[in-house]
Amino acid sequence: MGSMPAAPPWPALRDELSIHPVGRNRDGSPAWHLSDPVRNQFFRIGWLEFEILRHWALCDPGRIAEAIAATTTLVPEAGDVLDFVQFLQQQQLTRAAMPKRQASVLHWLLQNYLFIRIPLIRPERFLRRVLPYVRWMFGARFLVATLLAAVLGLLLAARQWDAVQANLRGAMSWDGVVAFAGALVFSKCWHEFGHAFMATRFGVRVGHMGMALLVMLPMAYTDTGESWKLERSRRRLAIASAGVMAELVLAAWCTLLWSFAPEGNFKNALFFLGTTAWVLTVAVNASPFMRFDGYFILADALDYPGLHERAGRWAKRWVRRGLLGIEDPRPDAVSPRFAGFLTAFAFATWLYRLTLFVGIAVIVYHAFFKALGLILFLVEILTFVVKPMVYEVRVWWARRAEIRRAALIRWLLPLGVLAVVFLLPWSSGITADGIVEAGFEQPVFTPYAARLERVAVHDGERVAPGQVLFELSAPTPKDDDAKAAALREAYESTARGAVALDRDGVAKQVVAERMADQYDVQRRASAAELHRLRLVATEGGVVRDLDTTLQAGNWVSPGSRIATVVGGTRWRAEVLVSEADRARLVPGTEATVYPHGRWTPLRGRIVALDNGAMEHLPSLMLAKNHGGPVPLNPTAPAKDLRPASVWYRVRVEGDGLTDPIATEDLATVHLQGRRESIGRRWIDSVLLILLQQTGLGKDG
Repeated sequence: MGSMPAAPPWPALRDELSIHPVGRNRDGSPAWHLSDPVRNQFFRIGWLEFEILRHWALCDPGRIAEAIAATTTLVPEAGDVLDFVQFLQQQQLTRAAMPKRQASVLHWLLQNYLFIRIPLIRPERFLRRVLPYVRWMFGARFLVATLLAAVLGLLLAARQWDAVQANLRGAMSWDGVVAFAGALVFSKCWHEFGHAFMATRFGVRVGHMGMALLVMLPMAYTDTGESWKLERSRRRLAIASAGVMAELVLAAWCTLLWSFAPEGNFKNALFFLGTTAWVLTVAVNASPFMRFDGYFILADALDYPGLHERAGRWAKRWVRRGLLGIEDPRPDAVSPRFAGFLTAFAFATWLYRLTLFVGIAVIVYHAFFKALGLILFLVEILTFVVKPMVYEVRVWWARRAEIRRAALIRWLLPLGVLAVVFLLPWSSGITADGIVEAGFEQPVFTPYAARLERVAVHDGERVAPGQVLFELSAPTPKDDDAKAAALREAYESTARGAVALDRDGVAKQVVAERMADQYDVQRRASAAELHRLRLVATEGGVVRDLDTTLQAGNWVSPGSRIATVVGGTRWRAEVLVSEADRARLVPGTEATVYPHGRWTPLRGRIVALDNGAMEHLPSLMLAKNHGGPVPLNPTAPAKDLRPASVWYRVRVEGDGLTDPIATEDLATVHLQGRRESIGRRWIDSVLLILLQQTGLGKDG
């Protein structure tokens, strides 16, 4: 019979570890902090873990569990002890724990480029020496006075809002940027000294102060990590809140003094300090979703350390239970209401961080160079999205025997429907913006300078084909007609008497008859010109843009448009589509136009497709700064109407209008194109962006 395998040696705890009581957990049970001073870390443990450490010298999981059960009301098992031993070894709190493999420089940069700390000074002696001189700032009287100063300062600033706006506009200059940078440095240092003095006031050692790089942006920081030693959570909350409170104090007094200070550099400095402190305190430090002051304030206010990690465990439990039916034990003994808050907080944190990291990549993309922005984007997606998802899927696979089939089908079925919708080429419709106008337009001009005899229509009147619009008269055509008639009659008389005058009369008769015919043609031409002075509508429509200053007797020049007849039964639309949608369209396909302000849609067909992208919008109405849907290129003059994106023009025409379109209007157009899946469209869009931004799509 073979011998039993030897049990692994019992690990010894590291000598420098220490335990500090920290009050009670949310369920009323006692809590302690297990401190690792070498790495400046602490771990919150409960009653069972504390009892295991007390009986550590028994060196056996079974004996330790029996001793705890005999001396307390706890009923642990040997497996509970082994789980805690494994935790201590993973956190390198035992002598036998293997040290972690040294990470490469590249791996360290990928994990820490968002936030890098650089210690600069050890301020402990300075803080203890200066604390007596600033202790008055922690008193209730000063805080009440600051609250009054904040209210009064904001009221006075509101009464001088024009001056505030003028200062903000002046801050857009280079001098303003430099001033804001200086105010930012001062307010952040003031912020960190708030943490440092509050920690010193409660006896917490401030290990060091220094500079942190947040995506290579320098900012001050203070090490108050030993505040976990404080048993009272209210004191930890005071230290976490001290930086925000210090900035609010600075903002309050600077705002009040700015309202009374004389014009000059001192008043400008107060303005920059006040606005910087107000804005950044709320926008950055108050957020609980990153490990800034807002996070520690919330964690200490809830007396729930490790808020992000512990909330994440609740969210993972909710996902596993909801999607797969896997029942995990409750991570903490908290109320159902608080557990729901932690789950929602974890999801909000994940969404916030994803948005923030993508935003950082976009900023780097535009502020530095595009390749770096794309690299950061891929790194962030892989590190903060793909990697946690892969780890979670591995857990699902390892626990696949616990998955309930009903729960799996419940979410796989809608996922399959989404996949079908995403991948199958079912979508043929294309929705685009454009303008619609009448297909017929007759500008009304006089052929030459003439006098207006009668205005036969008024603005907005419907006219029929051939209806007279204006009657004019011109002396020059009348004179030419009279002259031609007189000459024709003279030559006809000459021709009749030419034969009786001399022997060459026959020849002269022929010449006279030809001249009479020529002037007869000229007379008829003059009569036709006179007929042109009766201006008529060539097609039915509505009279628009009638010159209301025209009256009978006025003279009209030939270059002046005196009215326009628009309408008829025809219409046309100019539609803007993207490059991908342009490739799906062919002439002759159906199109439905929905003019804004009309209930009845117009049905027509595509008659033309532009092969090149538009350089200018076809109408001012399409520009976004004029109420349209298309943003203009900010680098080009607004009058050029140059779009910010690439658009192609599609011409749509139709017939059968019962109510003529008098003026051009915005329209939403539905086009029928080649069927395509939504997934294909997204993939093509992503590939196009990557090719454009990396330069791989350029020739040569």
